Amino acid sequence: MYTEVGEQMAEQNILNGNQKQLEQIIGDIKEHNVKKDRLEKLEESVKDISKELDNARKEKQNEMDSKIKASTDAICDGYDKSINADKDKIKAVSAARDKAKMVGVKERINAETASLRAQNEDLADQINEAFIHENISKVFNSQLFISVFNPKKLLDYVIDIAIILILYVAVPVALFLLPMIPQWILLVYYMVITVVSIVVIKCIFRKVVLKHAETIMAAQNTRIQITDNKKRIKKIEKNESFDSDINALHDDIARIEEEKTSALEEFEKNTKADIISEINERYADKITNMENELNKKKKEYDELDDLVKKQRIYISSNYEAYLGKEFINVDKLSELNSIMKSDSADTIAQALAVYNNRH
Repeated sequence: MYTEVGEQMAEQNILNGNQKQLEQIIGDIKEHNVKKDRLEKLEESVKDISKELDNARKEKQNEMDSKIKASTDAICDGYDKSINADKDKIKAVSAARDKAKMVGVKERINAETASLRAQNEDLADQINEAFIHENISKVFNSQLFISVFNPKKLLDYVIDIAIILILYVAVPVALFLLPMIPQWILLVYYMVITVVSIVVIKCIFRKVVLKHAETIMAAQNTRIQITDNKKRIKKIEKNESFDSDINALHDDIARIEEEKTSALEEFEKNTKADIISEINERYADKITNMENELNKKKKEYDELDDLVKKQRIYISSNYEAYLGKEFINVDKLSELNSIMKSDSADTIAQALAVYNNRH
């Protein structure tokens, strides 16, 4: 647009210009129109890319929010189920306690201990059935047998010590104090009791303990459970069971709540960052490419917009000011050019006069 001819025209009245100058004007207007069309397309392109970029960012954020929410919900769900289960148990125990208060003391105790007594009977039956199935004598389920061969509780060790004291202290002292018992009897006693103890223990260990170890151990654990149930029955008889159960459930809820909080804190510190990093990495190339394309289009738009503005100012100052706004039109200028080509006019002003006479 800024050709030598254009510069010369800018310095003079274009109405005195010839056909060559008119064609320069037409060329400038056409170029300006092309640039405006290109600018409009760039504007639409910038809008489209911006919209796609916003959608991609929203899609990424929505995926992050959805995945983080799903993960936190999954964590909370497991703990909340346990908490709700304990709350239901508290309601049930509270209801049972209230119901028990409505009946007599004896009936209340029987109602509270019925399940424990039934459980103890069932456990005892399980032990008996296991011993019968493996042909083990009930003697090997006694407190004495357990104390000697597999002591676990304080009572077992007390019985152990008592047996040793009786066999190796009490009886020998009694034999020693009796005047009619010769001294050599005491020596024989020690030898016999030692040999018998070793032989009996070894035989029982080999033929019973080793052969039926799993069943005997299971029976011992079941006996412990029965003992624990008996202790609970005694507590119930002292009216402590309902409240202690409720307190235990409340403690369990507090523990679960604490574990839930710790799990959520751990998720926030580590897992959440990993989720965000993985999603960011997956969307990185797509969003970066779109950002680069948008920046490229914006730069091209800004440069072209600046050029179109300069062209508009140039056309307004140098062409429109002389020809009028209605003739800043390629079709009308082309008609003026046809008039000049037909030798009907030598200058643009003369062509305008011919055009006006025709129209």
